[in-house]
Amino acid sequence: MNMNKKVLMTVVMAGATTLAMAQKPTEGAPHSVEVQLNLTGDVNTIVAPSLKYRYFLSENLAVRFGLGFSGSKETNNVTENADGTGGLGTQELKSSAWEVAPGIEYHFAGTDRLSPYLGLSIGIGGGKDSETWTNFDGESYAEGVSAEVTAPVSALNIGLLAGADFYFAENFFVGAEFGYLINSATQKEGDISVTVAGTTTTATTPEQKFSSNGFGETAAIRLGWRF
Repeated sequence: MNMNKKVLMTVVMAGATTLAMAQKPTEGAPHSVEVQLNLTGDVNTIVAPSLKYRYFLSENLAVRFGLGFSGSKETNNVTENADGTGGLGTQELKSSAWEVAPGIEYHFAGTDRLSPYLGLSIGIGGGKDSETWTNFDGESYAEGVSAEVTAPVSALNIGLLAGADFYFAENFFVGAEFGYLINSATQKEGDISVTVAGTTTTATTPEQKFSSNGFGETAAIRLGWRF
């Protein structure tokens, strides 16, 4: 057997040994940490990564704590003329949000490697929405008009969860999580400052409330370590 074949056999045997050791812990490893890629919408767009910590009170019962942050920025351009000629105006939209989400999970027997579970989480979050207008009046191009709009946001959601951990190596797992999410958000009173031909006026924007619910809104792909 030449050297290349020996190296290949060593790698194969090491991989086989790792897979043979891959089974879910039953004691001595009560902690787990994981990174989670959240999915949303009909096309499952990845929104933002989040972190989750779990502590296993017993083989079947675990408490969890999630932490997430997201942000987005979008710029819409408008032109003076319908054919795209003339002056240019912009509307820049920004949003940022954070969330903490404590919860609990019940893990079923499953198999040596698979740990299915049901869970409940309560998410509490906040953030800010803002708009910046340049040569824009909120609807169309308007030369000399600019504005700054900001409003704080708060959110509360309850998630009924179903998921599973699959241990592909000793103490390392991949998983998926889906569920039914009931979400409530409030865009609180904000501030708007509008400048027209060098004159600035200020006003307060009204509070707005939003709510949604549905299956699959908590969809996520997870990678974690238990220790």
